[in-house]
Amino acid sequence: MGNRPDEDSPFRSKALVIVVAAVVSLAGIVFDRILLHEGIPRYDLLAISNSLTGIVAGALFWQGRRRDQERRQVLRERLHTISEMNHHIRNALQVISFYSSRDQDERTMQLLRQAVGRIEWALNDVLPGELAGNYVPDLSRENSPFQ
Repeated sequence: MGNRPDEDSPFRSKALVIVVAAVVSLAGIVFDRILLHEGIPRYDLLAISNSLTGIVAGALFWQGRRRDQERRQVLRERLHTISEMNHHIRNALQVISFYSSRDQDERTMQLLRQAVGRIEWALNDVLPGELAGNYVPDLSRENSPFQ
């Protein structure tokens, strides 16, 4: 599932409506021709043809609905991941902010390195590759929040 800019464009939506209308209309015409060829009486022809066309329209609607639900689920998962990232990064930045205003002794520097390590860990391990973009991890360090 990519983030294409034209995924929800007005042109794409209008084109999709036209395609669905054409498919349902074509299905109705094909059903009418087949049923006429079989010699079905006029009222029965209308009832059967309309029922079959309704089934095609319902199947197309169901497929679109299912895809929309899948997209919503992916969005919910991404929002949850972002929320988790927000939590981890804010906690690490709080430590950095607090200790950066104090004297720079060895203990402070160690806490700052650990906080930076937690941020790197969160970006590398918690954030999925799809959301992280093209981030290349620093292979010279261990992949741990506590260095």
